[in-house]
Amino acid sequence: MLIGAPGEEYTCTHEHVSGDVCLGFFFSEDLVDALGGRREVWQIGATPPLPELMVLGELAQTAADGNSDLGLDEIGQILAGRFVDAVSGKARKPATPRARDRRRAVEAALWIDDNSQAELDLEQAAKQAGLSPFHFLRLFSAVLGVTPHQYLVRSRLRHAARLLADDDIAVTDIAYDVGFGDLSNFVRTFHRAAGVSPTKFRQASKGERKILQEQLALN
Repeated sequence: MLIGAPGEEYTCTHEHVSGDVCLGFFFSEDLVDALGGRREVWQIGATPPLPELMVLGELAQTAADGNSDLGLDEIGQILAGRFVDAVSGKARKPATPRARDRRRAVEAALWIDDNSQAELDLEQAAKQAGLSPFHFLRLFSAVLGVTPHQYLVRSRLRHAARLLADDDIAVTDIAYDVGFGDLSNFVRTFHRAAGVSPTKFRQASKGERKILQEQLALN
C-alpha cells in the first residue's frame, strides 16, 4: 500500500502485467482527524503487505467490481481506520452504543428504508444522523450488525421480492424502481441473496400461490 498526501508524486515499482489493478482512496482532513493517531502515521509512505490491510484491499476491489454488498466508501473508511491501528500499534476500542445511540442508529435505518430507492451514500446517511461518516459507520454497524450500505441493499432486495411476488411488473423496471443502477447488478445481487434469479423467484412465488388456491378450493 502506498500512502501519500495531495501534491506528492509516487511510482509503482511492481511490473504491470495483464490483470493488474490499482485502486485509490482519497481521504478528507476531517476523516484523518476523526481517525485519531499522529499525523506522522500518514507520512509513512508505504506499508509492507500486512494481512489486515491486504484482505481489505481485495474486498475493496470486489466492491468496485460490483460483487459485494459493502459500499466502496465504507470499505475506504474501514481500511483507513485499520491502517491507523496497524501502523500506530494501538487497536481501536470497539464501539459501545448507549441507549440514545441505539435510537439514532435505528432512526437512521428507518430513514434508509424509506429512501432506499434513491442514490444514497455513507455521507448522506451520516448527515441525516448528525454524525461524521466514520463515527456513523461504527455506530450503525455496532447496533444493526451490518453496514449502512449492506442495510440499504437488503432493503432494496426486500422491496424487490415483494414486487416480484405481488405484481407483474417487468424485472428490469423493478430493478430500477427499487434503486439498483443496472439490471445485471440487480440480478447478480438478488441471486446471491436468494439463491435463485428474480425470474425464478417470481415463478416460485406464483406457483406456491396457485397451489395454495387449489388447496383452499378442495377444502
